Amino acid sequence: MNKKIQKLQDRRKSELLFLLLFFALTTVSIVLGILCLDGVQSLFFKRHFLLLSILYALLMCLLLGICIWFTLAAKKVGKKVLVSIYVLLLFFLGVCLILQKTGFFSVVNTPERLQEYLERTGAWMPIIYTLLQFLQVILLPIPSVVSTLVGVALFGAFWATIYSLIGILLGSITAFAIGRRFGNKAVAWMVGEEALKKWQRKLKGKDNLFLTAAFVLPLFPDDILCFIAGLSTMTTRYFLIVIFLARAIGIAATCYSIDFIPFNTWWGITLWIVFLTMVVISFIFIYKNMDKIQAKLKEVRRKKKDKPDKS
Repeated sequence: MNKKIQKLQDRRKSELLFLLLFFALTTVSIVLGILCLDGVQSLFFKRHFLLLSILYALLMCLLLGICIWFTLAAKKVGKKVLVSIYVLLLFFLGVCLILQKTGFFSVVNTPERLQEYLERTGAWMPIIYTLLQFLQVILLPIPSVVSTLVGVALFGAFWATIYSLIGILLGSITAFAIGRRFGNKAVAWMVGEEALKKWQRKLKGKDNLFLTAAFVLPLFPDDILCFIAGLSTMTTRYFLIVIFLARAIGIAATCYSIDFIPFNTWWGITLWIVFLTMVVISFIFIYKNMDKIQAKLKEVRRKKKDKPDKS
């Protein structure tokens, strides 16, 4: 009976924290949204500022109502999606407000003034983009390929690679640390209980090999597996080495692939088809022969260990 009461109390505390979080996010979103509306120079927005502000506030209140319903109904997946929506909205409003305050929209159509603007305030966008890439791993349901290609459009292939690598690496290490420090409950909340159980079944007895292959091959959900790796037998040093190499190769390949292998030529499309076919074949081969590969690696390590030292 005491356990049931304690479980009920814990649930109530969790619901209260989520409700307070949603109220805070809604308040900040309303304030930032109205500030953005006030900064729009269009005559239509100036003339109907009050009406648009009221409509926006009502829309945010409707979203808050949905959040309250999902919280009281204990819809875990729904709550996570709503938190992600708020984070994306706040990111968009924050960037919009910064661009307004720094005069971006007034110079965007003038190449000379735009160049001066970028030289003066260009440091803000890389920081914001790096933060987005960090949150994409931890919280936001955005495919890393999509956010990385956005970076290529903003900064070019080289700097998009650097900023993405910094943000995604920090996010990956944070995800691993959450799994290692807070355990199953925290990871189940972040990735979903079903996903956690599914991947733990696949990893049973073959943590290092499976996770190494998963991080290298592009078909696996790397962000989820960073959390799972924190629960596995993989050491922290091994994880850091593997995730750095895998992320660096994957991000650089994504950023530079559009320049080197274009989609608008027959040979480019052919190369992409060949590449994706090779990835799929590699994925199927490793997945089906995981036990044999792991047994072979153990045998090689045992032979090296038993081999007498000639010195």
